[in-house]
Amino acid sequence: MERSMRRWAAGPLGVVVLAGGCSLGTGDDRGRAEELAAKLYPGQLKVVGARNLFPETSGSEVTFALAGDPDTVVRLRIDAEKGTCDRKPCESQLAAAVRKGKELGANWRKLAGGFQSCGHPVIAANTPLSEVWIEAEPTNATIASFLGTVRACVGTDRALSVNFATPAVAAQRPRGGEGLPTFLRMTETKVLAALSRQAYLVASYSPGGEPSARIVRPFDQRQEFEKRARAGATTWLAANRPGAMVGGVVGLWRLRPGRVDRLVGYVLFCESQRQKCVGDKAVAMTVDPQGDPVGDMRVVEDVRDQGGVLRLPAGT
Repeated sequence: MERSMRRWAAGPLGVVVLAGGCSLGTGDDRGRAEELAAKLYPGQLKVVGARNLFPETSGSEVTFALAGDPDTVVRLRIDAEKGTCDRKPCESQLAAAVRKGKELGANWRKLAGGFQSCGHPVIAANTPLSEVWIEAEPTNATIASFLGTVRACVGTDRALSVNFATPAVAAQRPRGGEGLPTFLRMTETKVLAALSRQAYLVASYSPGGEPSARIVRPFDQRQEFEKRARAGATTWLAANRPGAMVGGVVGLWRLRPGRVDRLVGYVLFCESQRQKCVGDKAVAMTVDPQGDPVGDMRVVEDVRDQGGVLRLPAGT
C-alpha cells in the first residue's frame, strides 16, 4: 500500500492501527536496534523504551540507557523495514546518537550540579536544556534577591529560562519511571505537562544581562488576560484618544522589577477607525496578574519601522 494512501484510526487501548486493521508496533525496530547496539557497543547500551514516530507510517524512536552512566540517554530513530536510521545508515547514526547522548548527559550534570550546589535542585528540564524547572514561590519581598540567587545557579556564561513551580504543583508531579536515566526522567512529557498545567513564573537569563521575569499561562487563562488588558486600553483610549481603534495585545508581558503582582506591556492601536487595525502606536500599561490596569498609562508613538516591523521599547 502506498504511504500516501494509508489512513490512521485509534484501536482498543489507544493502540494505533492502520485502516486495514494492522496494528503498528515497535517490536521489529526495537529488535533491530538491540542487534545494532550489541554489535557496535557490546554490553554498553540497554533499551529502556520505544515509541512510534507518529504520524510516520513506519519507524520508531528507540531509547537506550548507557552502562555506568546513570544520567545519559541515547535516542535512535530507526526503521527496520527500510533498513535506515533517520533515513541514513544505521551504524553512523547510532554512533552519532551515542556522542550526542554523552554530550547532553555531561551538560545535564554540569547544569544540575550548579543548581544543586546553590540549594535549588532541578526537578525537570526540556531536552535541549534551554529551560529548567525548580521549586520556588517568590513574593514581592523576595523576588529581587531570589532572581540574584538563581543567577548564581545559572552562571554568567549561559542563556537559560528557569521556570518556578510552586511547592503544591511540584509535589503533585509524576516522578518518572524507576531505574530510567536521570535525563530521561527529568524530560518526560508527562512531567513537563503536569508542571505547566497552571500559570507559572519564568525568569530569563542571558550572559552579561539582567534577568527578566514573566508569567506563562495556559491558553484559556492567556485569552482572558489579553481580553482584560485590551478592555482597559480601550476605555483609556476612549477618554484620551477619541476615535482610536484598538488592535492586538503584544504577547510578552514582563513582571515589574521587584513585583510578582504587576506586569508591564503594550496594547497596539491605530489613530482612527479602519477595517483592520494592525497597530502603529501602543498604549504602555501596568496590569495585575488578571490583566486589569493599575497605575498610569501612556502612548508610545511610531512603534513600527519603515518595513512594518514592530519596535517596542524594552520597558514601559
